[in-house]
Amino acid sequence: MNSTLYLPRKLESNGKVYTESELLAASRYIVVLSEPGGGKTELLRSLAEQLGASYSTANKFAHVDIDVENCPIIVDAFDELAKIDDTGIHRLLANAIKTKPTHVIISSRSSEWHNADTNTFKDFIGHEPLIVRLFSFDESEQRAIFESHAQGEEFSLFQTEVARFDLETLLPNPEFLKL
Repeated sequence: MNSTLYLPRKLESNGKVYTESELLAASRYIVVLSEPGGGKTELLRSLAEQLGASYSTANKFAHVDIDVENCPIIVDAFDELAKIDDTGIHRLLANAIKTKPTHVIISSRSSEWHNADTNTFKDFIGHEPLIVRLFSFDESEQRAIFESHAQGEEFSLFQTEVARFDLETLLPNPEFLKL
């Protein structure tokens, strides 16, 4: 099993498609949206690596005093913090602003991010975030993920079994492909 496979992602905002590098060039203030298992965590780790930054979960970031300034802030799983505490985004963004960040990139489940959250981001950070959505993995990417985790297995046979149980909607989810 190859656990180091990473497929560069494409994202969309208002009909414009971005590669990861184009996204970083387009804005320093980004909110990445996708449903569970869509690849937000791996994307944020990739963006952090590209920016030479640390990656943190929202629950951790909201409760830790940050003692560095002028560096990128990359925070995953805002939605998990929001479930625990409605004011979580306020605490998270207050911690972020203290660091005078060069970038602020956070992720959330699409269903958990609302216009009020966008407004709160703008109020705290002083910039409206670029809201982007992850593209689902296409069939060739699904095959690559499956084959990296189930070496020697046939993706087409797997697809047939998935169809037999009417689970095709789960194929773009990388976590499903790893099972």
